[in-house]
Amino acid sequence: MKRLGFVSLVMSLALMPVGTAMAKESTAKKASNDAASVMQQKGCKTELEWMKQAGTSHLLHSKGPITVFCPTEAAYGKLSKERKADIVRDPKKLQAMMKYHVAKRKIASSDIQPKGVVFTEVGECLMTNVKDGKPEVDGCLFTEMDIPCSNGVIHLIDEVPLPERGR
Repeated sequence: MKRLGFVSLVMSLALMPVGTAMAKESTAKKASNDAASVMQQKGCKTELEWMKQAGTSHLLHSKGPITVFCPTEAAYGKLSKERKADIVRDPKKLQAMMKYHVAKRKIASSDIQPKGVVFTEVGECLMTNVKDGKPEVDGCLFTEMDIPCSNGVIHLIDEVPLPERGR
């Protein structure tokens, strides 16, 4: 009888690391599908770099739910070199801009209302509208919408929304 108890103990200890490894793998899979990972897969290089520089990339890894209104690389390409330099040179301005692109709740494209608002992480509102059946925030049109991630949703947009635009 003692031998059977010993064998059971040894077997349970032998299986424990397998369960732990499986839990770590499951956690890694969840983390690899968060907003930052999905944005990286979508090629949102500038947004991710500026989020990191502003110290706000933790928002993309948060538990959520969040919504990211992410300008495309083409959108960032529309900003002049001087405008980009001005934003990056001012840490407060950069941080405010990056927080302006994130809302603390999951907002599907179908939730966007004409003449509505979305409260952002910076505490300011993005103005929403629907034109010809197409959603927009601060005049920025959705180019790809409702991209799922483990902590919310991402919408790619054709312009770079700046906090002063929504006032």
